[in-house]
Amino acid sequence: MNQPSLWDKGGLVSNGHPSTSHHAAATVKAGTQRAQVLQALWVRPSTAFDLADLVLNTAGRPVAPNQIATRLLELRDGGLVEYVREFDGGPFVEEPTTPGNTALVQTLTGYGRRIAADLMRGERLCNDFPRPRTTR
Repeated sequence: MNQPSLWDKGGLVSNGHPSTSHHAAATVKAGTQRAQVLQALWVRPSTAFDLADLVLNTAGRPVAPNQIATRLLELRDGGLVEYVREFDGGPFVEEPTTPGNTALVQTLTGYGRRIAADLMRGERLCNDFPRPRTTR
């Protein structure tokens, strides 16, 4: 049976967004962005704001922080990424972003580290992984 994977084209969008957002979500190369996020988190835990400078779209331009936040959500839903806590069961770690704002720091799970390592070694194909939940 051929199931959609975590790396397939398309991103999440809520029903409250206009049709242009639905079209954009259907055509975005979300799998490539997810892979870039995993590779960046391999280096160090980060916020979506920090990752926006590292993840590029197909035109080679940086992806907006809100798009990175969506990719992180998809990766959290897939069990590859989690929020960093100050201590086990404690409050989430936040870092400053723009003046007066903060964002939650995220990191790879053990499963996410295995997947990222496999991707970087070229030992996994993009269609080897389950697609994240899409119900909201």
